[in-house]
Amino acid sequence: MAASHITTSGMVEDWPSGFTRQLPDSHWLVVHAYPRQEKKLIADLRARNLPGCAFFERRMRHYPGKGTQESLVPLLGGYVFVSALLSARQEIYDTRRVVRVIDVPHPLELCRDLRHLCNLVNASDAPLQVRPELTPGKRVEITAGTFAGCAGIISRRHGQLELVVNVEMLGTSVAVTLPADLAELATSV
Repeated sequence: MAASHITTSGMVEDWPSGFTRQLPDSHWLVVHAYPRQEKKLIADLRARNLPGCAFFERRMRHYPGKGTQESLVPLLGGYVFVSALLSARQEIYDTRRVVRVIDVPHPLELCRDLRHLCNLVNASDAPLQVRPELTPGKRVEITAGTFAGCAGIISRRHGQLELVVNVEMLGTSVAVTLPADLAELATSV
């Protein structure tokens, strides 16, 4: 029998410990790790004193007759966020765990997105969903169901209340479904 998967929640890994409580708003690099190398890359960055953060999802697998196993799976497909100058690029490549290092042209915006994502991941005990960024004004194409092949621009979204945090730098978002009575009108971003 196959294992059944149960997604439980997310986790923010930061180094040094507590780094995400006071994220710097300048000098960010987005590091794209080779598959299954995120945790080893984080250890290498720690050893090089390059501070940063990464996001993981806790997954529980139940194996009939063998029990339950918990694992941490990268939430944003191999992306690690490092607070460093572009001059640290070669030191990051020297880990031999990196596909590419992306300079962040708008570090304030990325820092804002990371703060929101840290809050979402730390506060949620519901499953997190990663998907392409879907916001009003974005052009979309329907790929399945009755409306497959139709395209249009999102004007607004209806349905269950979802808290969505966009990471614009990566063109992706993380969402969690919440009861509507937990929401209040935001007074600031």
